[in-house]
Amino acid sequence: MHRTAVRGATLACVGVLLTSLATGPAVAGGPPVPFPSSPRGLTSSHPTPSPIDPVPRYQGQVACQPVTTRPGVAKLRSLVLKTYGQGWAGRTTGPCTEGVSEHADGRAWDWMVDVTDKKEKAAAANFLAWLTRDQGRNARRLGVMYVIYNEKIWGVYRASDGWRASAGHRDHVHISLSWNGARGTTSFWTGKVHAIDHGPCTIFSGQYAPVTRSANTRGCASPVSLPRSTTHTSRPFGARGADVGWAQDRLGVPRTQAVDTRTRTAVMAYQRQHDLPETGVLDENTWASLDPGSVDRSAVKGMTAASALRYGRDHYQSTTLRRGSAGKAVLVLQRGLGMPRQSWSGWFGPDTQAALEQAQTRVGRAPTGTATGADWKALAG
Repeated sequence: MHRTAVRGATLACVGVLLTSLATGPAVAGGPPVPFPSSPRGLTSSHPTPSPIDPVPRYQGQVACQPVTTRPGVAKLRSLVLKTYGQGWAGRTTGPCTEGVSEHADGRAWDWMVDVTDKKEKAAAANFLAWLTRDQGRNARRLGVMYVIYNEKIWGVYRASDGWRASAGHRDHVHISLSWNGARGTTSFWTGKVHAIDHGPCTIFSGQYAPVTRSANTRGCASPVSLPRSTTHTSRPFGARGADVGWAQDRLGVPRTQAVDTRTRTAVMAYQRQHDLPETGVLDENTWASLDPGSVDRSAVKGMTAASALRYGRDHYQSTTLRRGSAGKAVLVLQRGLGMPRQSWSGWFGPDTQAALEQAQTRVGRAPTGTATGADWKALAG
């Protein structure tokens, strides 16, 4: 596996998801099982607002945060099981070694209703007919992005395509939700239409995004290239290997050689302590911090603190850096500020801000925690 490939081996179910979600021309098709003409659906305790929720766009998994079932998923699971009384709960979360899967965000649910069981198939037919009718009006209210059953997939963002060919999923309905749906902030649960929650934002191309704990209604900037890399492979939750054991020794957790919950928690704590994006993954930045000798490419290679500041003065006069900035310029700033090597991430976190404020005070600048062209000039002397 290439060191920047953050997705592990793909299991069969996830391979089906990736194939089914591929964009391209499609011909509207029939449902996965015969649908009733008057389906029995779910009942909301809130009236339908006008206008209703916008069509959820496809929001694929970009972060590794599979240890929590989101509230909207839990409420949907409970209501479906109560309404239809068939099948069983199945799973919501899953390891991040499966490939791109909303299970790894805790925002997907597998409702175990087997197509070979008459009652279970009927329950699935009622739910899916109700969910997808009227161009997915009810899917919009629930924040359901797509569903898969009996070798067919339907996506609300491609509702005009109808049911497209897929594979597998004969023993369960797979339901993936948008971030609004997963957090339970849709009109079905609240009676109100909320701003679109864009979910986690990828900072560095080819790497996992930091975990998210609250709604992101501002959107995401385009990811940037990593300003340094290592000889290690990214290891997300669920990954195994001798290198994981090596990292566990340094993190002070039991050497299981698997990224388990305890290891993930320790990784996140380490990342917070060293101004690294809090991904919970043994990613490039974390490996570079834990094992500096593994760094095989760095934008500040050969730079001293003084030469880094001069480089910034000469190259970043029109660049403003602040909390959340990322890329080569941030790495140069971190080197120039004399920050510990373990914190050279290329991401502008709280430690970088504090170091910059101290340096600004030292050279007689206002401690704004924001680096402008004038700050580079003053710091370089």
